[in-house]
Amino acid sequence: MIMDMPKNIAGEVSKALIPGLPPELAMECLVKVPYQHQSAMRSVCRSWRSLLSDPSFTRERRRYGKAELLLCLVQPLSPPNPSSKAVGETETLVVEEKSEKRVSVTPRFGLSVYNATMSTWNRVAYPQLQIPLFCECVAVQDAGKILLIGGWDPETLQPVKDVYVLEGSGRRWRRGAPMMEARSFFACASVGSKVYVAGGHDEQKNALRSAEVYDVERDEWSTIPSMAEGRDECQGFSMGTGLGFCVLSGYPTESQGRFKQDGEVYDPMKKSWSRIENVWPFPDTSPRGRTVVDTRGLRCFTDRELQSQRQWEAKDDSRKWKLDVEVTQLPTSGSSVYVGSSGGEAVVMIGGRGESEGVMMNMTKEKNVGKWSHVNDIPFGFSTLPFSHASIYV
Repeated sequence: MIMDMPKNIAGEVSKALIPGLPPELAMECLVKVPYQHQSAMRSVCRSWRSLLSDPSFTRERRRYGKAELLLCLVQPLSPPNPSSKAVGETETLVVEEKSEKRVSVTPRFGLSVYNATMSTWNRVAYPQLQIPLFCECVAVQDAGKILLIGGWDPETLQPVKDVYVLEGSGRRWRRGAPMMEARSFFACASVGSKVYVAGGHDEQKNALRSAEVYDVERDEWSTIPSMAEGRDECQGFSMGTGLGFCVLSGYPTESQGRFKQDGEVYDPMKKSWSRIENVWPFPDTSPRGRTVVDTRGLRCFTDRELQSQRQWEAKDDSRKWKLDVEVTQLPTSGSSVYVGSSGGEAVVMIGGRGESEGVMMNMTKEKNVGKWSHVNDIPFGFSTLPFSHASIYV
């Protein structure tokens, strides 16, 4: 494993990790330490800090079956509960309107982390007290980083270019290079070691065609060709081993709320977009929080009753990309449902109301029939539905 590291780090780590133990045996001991103690481990010595800072350490933890899966959620913070420990606040604004007072509440957003391995919930401390509203959360597994991109400024409620990077330790934030264009409600996904963004809307709520790509290691943004049309409230995902970036559905400025049934796929090799038809079957519903991409393809979730299982294959007009699309019925109806992906598996969060807890469920296949099962109760303070999410092994 040490040979897989960069030379400067490998040289540091090759020194005695644990006095009296051969390097490989010492490594076996260190990879078994739970993630919650890694911050303390970094302060032990320089060789341990170098080891834990390199993404190959997480790969080694996965090889030993000791890696922990974190589900990171950008979500509104719940109002303080008198009977519970407060985890967030809301700012109440009083607006004068026609001689009457109207109370408007601007939510505060936070980054919550569910450790699926240990079944624990935590909130990540943020130096500016609150993260941008409606920012996109994306994980870059190879680099061991979580990124928060774009969204709204909490004070002005205008789209921002901001990028915040959470290093693998989960304890240290840094500012990344800003996007070239302010945007919110856009498509975003990690594709290999790059992060792509496209669409969304600008300060005037105009749907955007523009797209950019972020090199995480170089901390640099570059423009890529624009899509054929503007797409607001679109959803982004990677097209698997082909390293394509798909922008699903969304709507143009003149058709707000009417979601398109097609998408566009960017091919980094050809530096061009192609259209893929018939990938989102619900024109009156946003694909955000209703889709998961796994080994079987694109899974679309609905609370409508399905008379039969719906599956089909969608291909783009270049004939290079194809998607196996499957529609799955949710375990409950209503708006307080969010579907996400945790380690490549579909997870459904059912939000709580008031002081109640939420519920997390996943689907397992038995004889090719999907069955929903309870995973965990979501404690108060974490049961508000997320806006975006990402999962990462640590």
